[in-house]
Amino acid sequence: MFKGLFITGSMLGMLGDFVSDQGINIPEVDEAIVQYGSQSRVSFQLWSGLLEKISVAVADPAVGLAIGSRVVPRHVGVLGYLVLSCQNLGEALARFARYQRLVYDVNPFNVRVDEKGMELSWGIEYGKTGALADESSIAALFSFVRILTNQPLYPSYVSFVNPTPDNLQHYEAFFHCPVKFEDDATRVCFPLEYLSAPLLHSDPTLLDLLSQQAETLLLVLPKADAFEEKLQQVIVQCLHEGEPTLPAVSAHLALSTRTLQRRLQERGLVFQDILEHTRRELAIRYLEDKSLSLTDIALLLGYSEQSAFNRAFKRWYNQPPKAYRKLLLLKKKG
Repeated sequence: MFKGLFITGSMLGMLGDFVSDQGINIPEVDEAIVQYGSQSRVSFQLWSGLLEKISVAVADPAVGLAIGSRVVPRHVGVLGYLVLSCQNLGEALARFARYQRLVYDVNPFNVRVDEKGMELSWGIEYGKTGALADESSIAALFSFVRILTNQPLYPSYVSFVNPTPDNLQHYEAFFHCPVKFEDDATRVCFPLEYLSAPLLHSDPTLLDLLSQQAETLLLVLPKADAFEEKLQQVIVQCLHEGEPTLPAVSAHLALSTRTLQRRLQERGLVFQDILEHTRRELAIRYLEDKSLSLTDIALLLGYSEQSAFNRAFKRWYNQPPKAYRKLLLLKKKG
């Protein structure tokens, strides 16, 4: 079970810090930290095994919560510093939804916003990951929200797929909200009014740089499923046809717009983000082709005017496409 599922190597630092705080010695944790760098992908089997060893050594039935509460930005890698640079909590959670696979690439992820708030959830399509993994990850998310805002922001509710523990009150005291067990998904929901809470370390310039880095890292991850591969192909086709809209893509996929939106939500994806990411990647490829004029490239990317392409490209790469093409040609000559 869980073959091909991973977490980021930087999360091992959270385990190392926790066992150090507890004054216990678990050689397997130290060995894993030495073996895997912060940018490595660690198998979920290894992660789960290390959690079990810590649980045995500590003998605390709620040790998962204690581990998760030890989280700091460096434990979450580039995603940690990226969300730290956002303007408010809503933007930070949206970025987390976009890039969470960089940190926790296990069960399918979904985000939903309604009158109750913003709900983040993880299904069990690839199996139940266990109480230790679920509780440490949700506790880490909850604790990180407090780091971002330096405010006591509590979820509306939390739920787990695992059996109800004997010490339920401990969980409710930790999260300061109702906690449900034996649900069909692991969930955490934050009230809508929290989404406008400002962050302490907002930095738009750093946010742009880290977002580009996160996009690059996301690009090299294995595709989640065949649906995303097909979606990418259809978006490219629609760009060439000049109709890169959600209804046009839905029609090519033989889906209703509502169904496509639902499938995207189930994967924590946003159509406009995918469209922009595709355009960014294609733009570089097209600029490398000297036979294509900038007007040709704009049309291939689904822009009705070259000026719109110029503005978008400058936003992506901080310089106009003409200047970027010159740099590409110089590099090739060199």
